[in-house]
Amino acid sequence: MTISVKTSKFLKVGEVYTRNELRDGFHIRDAALNNGVFKPKGHTSVWLFITQEKTRDRRPYRDSLLGGTLRMEGQTRGRTDQLIESHRSSDLELLLFYRKNKTEFPNAGFRYGAI
Repeated sequence: MTISVKTSKFLKVGEVYTRNELRDGFHIRDAALNNGVFKPKGHTSVWLFITQEKTRDRRPYRDSLLGGTLRMEGQTRGRTDQLIESHRSSDLELLLFYRKNKTEFPNAGFRYGAI
């Protein structure tokens, strides 16, 4: 029997979380947590990490959150795009971790909000 966890049950909308807090809190050892799109093993959740204003050392994807609408460019290799595109038919929840820039919140945190 496979147990699937909905991450949203353990997070509070509007709170700021760092990747390290998420890594420790959910016992994640997968380095893919540092990517923009991440699906934790055993979870029915896809985590989207969006930084609107990228630093110069990052690929300049154009991502924005206006009102309740998230617009994001797919990743160059597109390996995770399918998780987002088929999330409804695959019964996956999308979780948004958003920040305007890397220094908006302490320790490079992201504000959490469910999509």
